Amino acid sequence: MKTEILTPSVHVAVGDKLHSNSTIFINGSDVFLVEAMASREDAEKLREYVDTQLKKRVRFILCTNYFSDHMAALKLFPDAQIITHKDYSHTFAIEAFRSAEESDFFVEPHILVSDQLVIKWGDVTLNIFHNPSQTMTNLNIDVPESDLIIASDAVVGNIVYIRYSSMDVLNRALRRLQRAGRKYLLTGHMGVRSVDAIDNALSYLERLREIVIAARQSSDPTESIQKTELQACLPAGVVATDFEQAFHRRNLETIVARRFELH
Repeated sequence: MKTEILTPSVHVAVGDKLHSNSTIFINGSDVFLVEAMASREDAEKLREYVDTQLKKRVRFILCTNYFSDHMAALKLFPDAQIITHKDYSHTFAIEAFRSAEESDFFVEPHILVSDQLVIKWGDVTLNIFHNPSQTMTNLNIDVPESDLIIASDAVVGNIVYIRYSSMDVLNRALRRLQRAGRKYLLTGHMGVRSVDAIDNALSYLERLREIVIAARQSSDPTESIQKTELQACLPAGVVATDFEQAFHRRNLETIVARRFELH
């Protein structure tokens, strides 16, 4: 696990597994944690960092969705109140290939959000809002004082993931994030980044839509989709990563399985 300090009161821990993020908002001796890592090993390192190095107490943990790669540390902070969307159980239930260890991460949340919640936490304001994107239950957070938007898994690297959603839903989610006008972006993975990743994801989504429309007119739509290279869907100068390649391949499989629907 590595840590990044955005401001003295906003630290970001990035786990070794899947580069999952956990954001630490400090208010005096207390911490508001957003996300809880993807593995038990990273969760233990997160607890060590907060308890021993920072000497703080976690009062709240917000999971932007209830996939297991956001939940590993929930049981390690038993006094914390857990916050998530009211339909969290739907997201947890649809996760495929969850291991026995990941199933054990589950803790029933204490505070459920339907639409929005505003929390003043020390020198920052956490504007929590429901923004369906990669799943229908995703919560996002606008933190104006830190010029930061937390987007959950609405953005995956510089692309999107459509398996549990649709192109239209993701397009609306990304444009809502864009309207916040922030400088820094945090997603479920990869640490603090520029909000340029939102623009890149929108470009990817539009290019994917164009490819699907063209594939419909071809003699073999399935082959046409399957041979689509990720690099051809990204803006100039953005280099595809292995992480993004894996999710792009899944997107192509989803498009074929849905018979080339766009919605």
